Formats: sequence, C-alpha cells, structure tokens
Amino acid sequence: MPSSLKLEKISKRFEIEYVLKDFNLDIAEGEFVAILGPSGCGKTTLLRIICGLEEPTIGKVFLDNHDITNDEPKERNIALVFQNYALYPHKSVYDNLSLNLKFSGFSKDVIQTKVNFIAKMLNIEGLLDRRPKSLSGGENQRVALGRAIIRNPKIFLFDEPLSNLDADLRIKMREELRSLHKELNTTMVYVTHDQIEAMSLGQKIVILKSGVIQQVGTPESIYNEPANRFVAEFIGYPKMNFFSPQIQDGKMFIGGQMINYPSTISIPKVDFQLGIRPRDIHILDGSISLEINSFDYQGNSWLINCSIGDHKIILQTTHSEHDQENINIDFDWDKVFFFDKNDGTLIKQ
Repeated sequence: MPSSLKLEKISKRFEIEYVLKDFNLDIAEGEFVAILGPSGCGKTTLLRIICGLEEPTIGKVFLDNHDITNDEPKERNIALVFQNYALYPHKSVYDNLSLNLKFSGFSKDVIQTKVNFIAKMLNIEGLLDRRPKSLSGGENQRVALGRAIIRNPKIFLFDEPLSNLDADLRIKMREELRSLHKELNTTMVYVTHDQIEAMSLGQKIVILKSGVIQQVGTPESIYNEPANRFVAEFIGYPKMNFFSPQIQDGKMFIGGQMINYPSTISIPKVDFQLGIRPRDIHILDGSISLEINSFDYQGNSWLINCSIGDHKIILQTTHSEHDQENINIDFDWDKVFFFDKNDGTLIKQ
C-alpha cells in the first residue's frame, strides 16, 4: 500500500539565511511528484528534511497522517537515491544490495531470494559479483535503485539521480523509472533542475525558487498557464520570448514597430511584459518585420534567431525556406501572456 506525505509550513534556516520558506505540499498515495528549480533553491534540503537527515527550523512532516518530524531516519522507512549513487566501492553488487537486509536480520536464503528478484527486475543479474568501479554510470544507477527497492520503503526520494549520465542513457533511465513507478505503485518524490525530466516524469510538478514555491500543478497546467514570469521562463524549450512594449494612445510598439493586436485583447493598465513562446509565432505576411540573425536546425524544426529593434526574439518553425535577411511574422494572440512588470505575476485576461 503506497503512503501519503504532507509537508506543513516547512522552513529551514542556516544561520541567518532561509533556504526553505513556508513550504506546504500534500503528496497523495502512489503519486510521482517532481520538485523542479535551479541549483541552490532548496530542493536537496527538502529531501533531507523528509528523510530525517535535517530538522526543519519550523514546520512538520507527516507520513500517512502521522507526525514523523522528530523521528530518526531509520524509523521512517524512506529510501533516498543519491546523485552520486553512494555505493560501497569495496563491496560487490550483491553485497551492496543485501547489506540492509543483513542488518535487519534476514536469513541467507531470504536475502538471496530478494536480491535475485531485484536483480532480475533491474536487469543486473550478471553484475552481482562485480564492484561499482567496474560498472557504467547506468549500471551503478540501477544498483542504487535496487538497494533502495529491496528495503520495500514507504516512499522513494530521488536527488537528481540521472544528472551524471549521458543524454541517451538519461532518456532510457527516465523510461525505466516510469515503468518502476507503475510496477511498484509507490509514492515517489524526484528532485531535479532539468525541466525535461520533471515534465516527462512528474504527475505533479512543484516549481521552487529561493526556497519558495512558485507554482504546483500538472505539467500541462504549468506550461499552459504559468503563475509568473519565472515559471514561464523556466518551463519550455526554447525559452519564452519577453518584451516590454510601449503603449501610446492605445497602440502597442515593440522595437519602434507598431504591433497590431485583436480587439478582443485587453491591454493591461499596469506596467507589463509580454511573453510569447517561439512555437506560437507564425511566419506569414504579418505586421511585424524581423531581421534574421541566424538559423539553428533542430531536425524536425528550425529555430530562427531574429531582432526587432534592440530586442532579440526566437521563433520555431517547420518551414525550411526563409528569407536570409528579413521575415514577417505575427503572434498567436491566444497564446500571448501578460506579466506584471513589478512582481512578475501573470495578468489574467
């Protein structure tokens, strides 16, 4: 039976600096939650608080509605999979997998049965006699996963476990983690700075900045309706384009050009920034003329780096033929975002 996790008003301060501030989150039984944010935003500290390696300055941690804030790590039955695998280099794969079971007093026959079962699940049956230094990064990661799984924990915590792997192996391991989550039906919390990992793995994503939650939601809701400029810029590749238009007599200007917009669009009355994703800019005989600076071929699309006055703009298109100097475009105004220039929050139309 998967477990639920609740973090209530968690704050963590080191000396005078808070690395987590009033963090509140409910994680349902069997849910896969991705904690996403830049380096130094408090992600790893949060995991250490959940598993008991750090104490919160303020706040409580609940596992299955039981307060475990003051419980020792060994009492929580929570598995943490580290970025650097944290395997014993002088021990074989078999010994790395079986060590916790030996400490728990299981018999040799039970240990062997459990190790063989986990090794078969993770396709590391042929590695049991080898040591970590003789394994590839992906193999070591599987052993680290196996060591966590064999404990049958209530919750899995992952601290950027794929960041040391090459691109192809990261894709493969993401798929294996998805399959593992489905097979084990276990609650998982996955910390990463990689938005692609978060979007592809997380059923729910938590965006974190400087220890403060910026937005919680499904990948689709966060992408389609970011709460503020930080989220809009952090989610999506290529990154969203941002402009600070000038408004004169009800007309909009960017880089000295007047921008035609539909009458259905209500221009904010506060200072604002306009955001538009590269994929939502259309090449046509539009009202906006851009100077082309360069092209980036992406295989199934082109990224065109352009200028409008002193502003840089990137658009993404599947069209393979372009004028080499200038291009006319228009925005998909249904996909345009307005953000308050002062606090960055989304201005809803």
